[in-house]
Amino acid sequence: MTIPSLLKTTCSTTLLALAMLQPLAAKQPTFSRSPYLQLATESSIRIVWRTERSITPVVRYGKDPATLTMLSKPEHIVTRTTDKGQSGGPPPLHSAPDGTRQFEATISGLEPAATYYYAIYDGEKRLTPEDATYRFKTHPVPGTERPLYFWVVGDSGTGGANQAKVHTAMRDYNKAQKSQLDLYIHVGDMAYGSGTDTQFSERFFRMYEPTLRNTVCWAAMGNHEGKTSKGKDGTGPFYDAYICPTTGEAGGLPSGKEAYYSFDFGNVHFIVLDSHDLDRRPGGAMARWLKADIEKTKAEWLIAYFHHPPYTKGSHDSDKESQLIEMREHIMPILEGGGVDIVFTGHSHIYERSMLIDGAYKTPTTASGVVLDDGDGDPEGDGPYLKSKGLVPHNGTIQVVAGHGGTNVSRKGTMPVMRRIIVENGSVLVSVEGNTLSAKMLNLNATVRDSFAIKKEGVIEHSPIKDPWQPQDKNKAKNPEPVKAPKKGNSLPAVSHRIIDHGAQWRYLAGGAHPPEKWTTLDFNHSSWQKGAAGFGYGDKDDRTELIGMRDKYRSVYIRSTFQVPPDADRAKIGIAMSYDDAFIAYINGKEILRVGVDSGSGKGAKGFHSHEADKKFEFFPLDKHAIEALQEGVNILAIEGHNVKPGSSDFTLHPALLLAK
Repeated sequence: MTIPSLLKTTCSTTLLALAMLQPLAAKQPTFSRSPYLQLATESSIRIVWRTERSITPVVRYGKDPATLTMLSKPEHIVTRTTDKGQSGGPPPLHSAPDGTRQFEATISGLEPAATYYYAIYDGEKRLTPEDATYRFKTHPVPGTERPLYFWVVGDSGTGGANQAKVHTAMRDYNKAQKSQLDLYIHVGDMAYGSGTDTQFSERFFRMYEPTLRNTVCWAAMGNHEGKTSKGKDGTGPFYDAYICPTTGEAGGLPSGKEAYYSFDFGNVHFIVLDSHDLDRRPGGAMARWLKADIEKTKAEWLIAYFHHPPYTKGSHDSDKESQLIEMREHIMPILEGGGVDIVFTGHSHIYERSMLIDGAYKTPTTASGVVLDDGDGDPEGDGPYLKSKGLVPHNGTIQVVAGHGGTNVSRKGTMPVMRRIIVENGSVLVSVEGNTLSAKMLNLNATVRDSFAIKKEGVIEHSPIKDPWQPQDKNKAKNPEPVKAPKKGNSLPAVSHRIIDHGAQWRYLAGGAHPPEKWTTLDFNHSSWQKGAAGFGYGDKDDRTELIGMRDKYRSVYIRSTFQVPPDADRAKIGIAMSYDDAFIAYINGKEILRVGVDSGSGKGAKGFHSHEADKKFEFFPLDKHAIEALQEGVNILAIEGHNVKPGSSDFTLHPALLLAK
């Protein structure tokens, strides 16, 4: 190729490249960090955003998204830049890209517990779209009783697919439930691997933008943010990103530091601590403030959170690491002495949730004498954990490790005070309404994997349990949850006689009621129970007795049928044929003869249900020696209790028959 031809080709290529870049340049984002909310109170809010160019910042807001008639005051918008040489103004940004401008607008004079809509402007030019999801809600007046719904996330900041799925699962679940968050709690490690400014932008603000535009995130600093941010002087990308209360402006006692603080939402008091790089000893400034803050609050509920868990055997071990041990030995006595209800932490990449505990300060951690209630805490299971009304010292605490928000999850061992141990990515949704706090662990597929509640009423006095329920050891379980493998049936045999046929009539009790203790005996009078043909259930379009209204209301059904064994029958060939979803317990003449998918207990006290799909198939469970011994001449009674894993399950099936095999 000649030099003129080469020059011509090079010039053409350059012009083409420039032409291609022009539309890209036109599509550059308006914001280098989209608008997000901070520091809500009953009368004010902060709105923060970033650009890479100079603008005339204006916030328009109002109660109607189509009529934003109120304007922010210029003097109430702080502009921060990367200029380290500026003096007399706001502190410069720690390490943001050159040319970054961060705008922090304070909107005040607002009504309590009210929803407002907003838009960001550059002078008269609107920068945010006309979208009603750009909104904020002020807090209720401290001390007032208002429903609260919030999201808890930890150890999420990878920027990867699992983090995105956890976020989407929460949004999809809330959309289905027609629920909106009041606030968002993050327990740290939100920007791997070093909490840099760029990592915050890409792995936190970009990932959660649809939520952050209308929900305040109240954050605790993790050890990864601690690589570039310092709690002692409040500098670094973490402190550039968040505006935390220091003067008690959101409720609570002024701390003078953004590293630890408190805030109120109605009658719920939140305490946020720095477990990473500040003094954790009882005589330290943070511990002294903590004690004084708890003494000052008049709230009905007390929720604390920080990064390093006092109790865990996930990817970290709280019996071996100093920060975790010190939070348990030094900080937990102060929190429990103040009547704390629940503590959220992260750091350990797992979901762990404790029983109701108090006084577990020793190393290594043991469960003996520190568990006040060893039930599952599920309102549809053992029932909620009960506590006295108000903040009563040492009346029981729930510990939740929520370090499963997006990074890889793992498990080292078994923490004895835990009731649920789940090695899956997910998050926690919490509601407080009246005298009940309810929580659900939602995994990245939007499946509820754990449910528990705390109910406060009257005066509840607990006695520590010497030998409480214990989770299954990690090394003895294929499943990371503390559960047993459910029993499985055989394929159906050739049948010589149907002792109780597949569509036989049964007496049944449904609707959420539970029968008395001796309901499985032959003498029990079931004449008041309803009659129905097997199978029983809903959702599969194959149930002869459809349990209308069962979904979302109750999860247990009880059925009874009398039968007689043929005189010449080989009793060793008798068995129960069952199509079931999810679990059941069978009795003959008052004796339990078969348990499938239920770990322990019975009736209202049944615990540990396993999921099982009926799929219109039957399994055959031959009677064992114990069951055969329960049979008697003449009339017998077969009683079966069927259980759904959760009330909100899409279907339920309980379809038994009693067969004599050839």
